[in-house]
Amino acid sequence: MLSSDRGKDGDRGSGSVDRTAMPGEMSAGPARAPEIPSLDRRRLLRWAGTAAVAAPAAGLLAACGGSSSSSGGARHIRIGYVLPRTGELDAYSSVDAFVVQRMRTVLADGIKVGGRTYPVDIVVRDSQSDRHQAGIATTDLIYKDNVDVVLVGGTSDTAIPVADQCEINQVPCISSVVPWQAWWYGRGGNTNMPFHWTYHFYPGVDDIVAAYVAMWSQLGITKVGLVYTDDDDGRAFANKDFGIPRAQDYGFEVVSPGNGFVSGTSDFGQYRSAFVSKGVEAVSGILRTTDFYNFQRAVRTDGFSPKALTFSKALDFPEDVLKFGSTGNGLTTEIGWSPSHPYRSSLENRSAKDLANEFIRTTGLGWTPVLGFVNALFEVAVKALGSAESLEREAIVAAIREVDAQTIVGPVAFGTPSNVPKNVARVAAVGGQWAQINNELTLRVVNNSRNSRVPADGQLQDLPSGLA
Repeated sequence: MLSSDRGKDGDRGSGSVDRTAMPGEMSAGPARAPEIPSLDRRRLLRWAGTAAVAAPAAGLLAACGGSSSSSGGARHIRIGYVLPRTGELDAYSSVDAFVVQRMRTVLADGIKVGGRTYPVDIVVRDSQSDRHQAGIATTDLIYKDNVDVVLVGGTSDTAIPVADQCEINQVPCISSVVPWQAWWYGRGGNTNMPFHWTYHFYPGVDDIVAAYVAMWSQLGITKVGLVYTDDDDGRAFANKDFGIPRAQDYGFEVVSPGNGFVSGTSDFGQYRSAFVSKGVEAVSGILRTTDFYNFQRAVRTDGFSPKALTFSKALDFPEDVLKFGSTGNGLTTEIGWSPSHPYRSSLENRSAKDLANEFIRTTGLGWTPVLGFVNALFEVAVKALGSAESLEREAIVAAIREVDAQTIVGPVAFGTPSNVPKNVARVAAVGGQWAQINNELTLRVVNNSRNSRVPADGQLQDLPSGLA
């Protein structure tokens, strides 16, 4: 179980500033967007968004030209990082604290930019698992901490408002741990007017659905139920062009009784009734952990025992899955990174297995797919900074745009493959299942059809019936 003070001070270190009070092939090209008025959304972002989280006037001059040393001495590179340290999404903080501390050690000798080596500060701010607070944390990084680049993950609730504020305020930003369509379309992305300052890498919803379809096919499933929250992640999963409804193209019947629900709901009667009446054999979607817990307790009763519950986001952390007790056994999800992945960190040539083992040894927690992506955020940032001609923000964002990094989650190059927006790098996903082995829950790769370089280490099983 995660302790109540998880990640409280674990990401502090020397040379750093922490000002928080204490986060089958299926492809869908970007040309066909869901029904979001992209251009109007972008205009709204630039006007209403700027007003909602206004920049402090005193910081404008410093922000325009990049940052300086916090002590007024030699120029430092300052990397800002927004994470949900507190609140409902605080599970991410244990991973973020671990990686930030590691990076402070790895980058202790500085980064060479334009022929000169600069010391590195990593500045952390807490989103408090709240979208508005994430925007405030970002403007604090920009105008109070004078960072050169901002990094962020921790679901759409963190990554989208942070990226929006960076785009508005003209600061380079690299994000991850959000399906790329949720990040892109949730921000009103338009391929004819790509973002200038913000870049993102992660599997797409279509990659995730393809991994799910492969597992459902193994289990002989033909009818799938869809449940999702009414937010950026949920709307992306429900999108008919690249979300769960795309499973219909592969012979599955998809059942969804209505629109997305508001997070925190405990009444799932309409879902259970629809799924039972239609003979649904698997249920899928993207939920926060608490919503998933409430959902499965409400619907997995006598008369409805699906072969699979296949969900994104809710099943990322072993400590969260353990909270489900025996009902965590057999749950399925996507895996974008694991200790079995054959890639190494570009910063220190460390293998995926080595990184996972160090995390387990240091924190006492189980590995999570999030770990690889947070590590890769820093790998991509360092690669870009090291390639930049100077520390001017335009030079940094130009280098991010041209990044071609071999990271611990695999290759990251924005605009790759060609059917994604120029601001996106797409990463493969494989199928995973939580299995109870020797009284411990372990996430295993059970289908690697989407990335054969990742070895499977488990056999996919039907979800056990009943509740604990």
